Amino acid sequence: MERNQTIAIVVILIVVGAAAAYILLAPPPVPTESVIIFGTTDTVEASIDPAQSYDYFGWEIITSLGAGLVEIIPGTSAGPDDIRGALAESWTVDETKTQWDFVLREGLEFYDGQPFNATCVKWSFERNIDMALEDGPQLNMGYGDIIDEIVVLDTYEVRFNLHIAFAPFLQLMSCAASYIVHPDFKDDANYVAYSSTAGPRGSHPNDLGPYVLANWTRVGGTDTLMRLEANPNYWDYPNLPKTDTIIIQFYSTDTALGAALSGGDLDIAYRHLSPAQVDSFKDDADFTVWEGVGASIQYMLFQQTIYPFNETRIRQGVAAALNRSNLAATVFEGTVDPLYSVVPAGMAYHKPSFEVYGEANYTYTQDCLDDFGYDSENKLVIDLWYESSGHYPSSEEQATFYKSNLEASGVITVNIHSADWPTYRTQRNAGTMPVFIYGWYPDYIDPDNYGFLPFASWLNLGYNETYPAGGVQQYDLWVEGRSAQTDEAREEAYFDLQDLQAEEVSLIPLWQGRNNAVTVTAVEGIVLDITVNWRHWLVYMT
Repeated sequence: MERNQTIAIVVILIVVGAAAAYILLAPPPVPTESVIIFGTTDTVEASIDPAQSYDYFGWEIITSLGAGLVEIIPGTSAGPDDIRGALAESWTVDETKTQWDFVLREGLEFYDGQPFNATCVKWSFERNIDMALEDGPQLNMGYGDIIDEIVVLDTYEVRFNLHIAFAPFLQLMSCAASYIVHPDFKDDANYVAYSSTAGPRGSHPNDLGPYVLANWTRVGGTDTLMRLEANPNYWDYPNLPKTDTIIIQFYSTDTALGAALSGGDLDIAYRHLSPAQVDSFKDDADFTVWEGVGASIQYMLFQQTIYPFNETRIRQGVAAALNRSNLAATVFEGTVDPLYSVVPAGMAYHKPSFEVYGEANYTYTQDCLDDFGYDSENKLVIDLWYESSGHYPSSEEQATFYKSNLEASGVITVNIHSADWPTYRTQRNAGTMPVFIYGWYPDYIDPDNYGFLPFASWLNLGYNETYPAGGVQQYDLWVEGRSAQTDEAREEAYFDLQDLQAEEVSLIPLWQGRNNAVTVTAVEGIVLDITVNWRHWLVYMT
């Protein structure tokens, strides 16, 4: 009995030992590549070069492929304590707030082995600022007005000397226009079709980010596919990205986007499902609806070189006829909030100055237009334009709503027109649309990045910082706010600015977006915060 037990034990040990030996000698299992398929109706406007790109989706791709000196901590309000280092480990600022020194991370390399250092930082900013493209971000965001010079102090230390004490400098450094470019890209980079030699890297100068661009396909200037693959040279690799490969599929309509998600072709749908579509997914156990605060705004613009929209009272009358609360409740089914200032609600120094006009205040509208001979027999004719290619959500429904609002005054007739996004921008630049709808996604999270919109030169409204008098006053107040040394001084300047903007009505704020995405239930890691940034590198499947 005892002998048989001993034999059994020996046999067991031999078998277990053999299994252990097999485990030690067998090759390790090949890890499975993690892949997420992401769908959108958005598109890259023209380029993903930080010196040129000035559109929402272009910036989203830049932030996936590149990196800046600092970044906003996900899930925060982007305040002064919500900034952390990225390519920079630390920074200091002098008492005048005009000298910023950054200490850089060591040991980082571009895709071809070139080292990242202070010279690369100086090169990137000088390249982008010197290009000063007519419609590029560095020109329109005033980099040259803010930054005086960039000085290399040591191999991994760089200094920014500023022209002015600029309150949101770190927020500016965190945005896509401040991302570092590869030293070999001396000229601006545009999309080129894939080739076996250049590959998609020939289309962009970005590097050092969580992903590399493995494929970018465009047909007739329209995006159809992008493939992002994890970058082992990223400063936070292998902690991030959390998913090896992101495949981006582009759709022409929200209907097609929603159908692809429902049909199992996508893991994520982001920008732009309609409010009704988003609502329908809330009751489906196979999907998760993610919602968060948004900093995007939409507004109505007047081309003030076209009569009678150069008349302030005409613009005031149009502002009074709109019912923002009803817009938010009906067209957007409560997924956006009415907006009464160009500075979003929930952001520092917001003042709802446009509340002075009320909601659908038709008596006021009639009084304003009566000054110019418009009445029920001789109505003001408005040619209202909207973009038709999915760049903004529910554009056609919005235009129809505004037409109904304005015509309910009894003294206005509205003709609706539409154009795809490239044509829309061309007509904006030509100044041919009398009244049109536009949107703004923040460059950096601060009122400074919103307060200039009524006199922004690239909107080409015939109303800017040099003409007329109201534009001059707005510009001066905006400068006071961005250069103020105290919170109290900033508040006073921004409150006065918003009041003047409501008086002049170069534009009419309409609504402030909330942020949402719909995913299959296995997707995690989504952060929707006030930056309105989509962070591919945080998303993963459980």
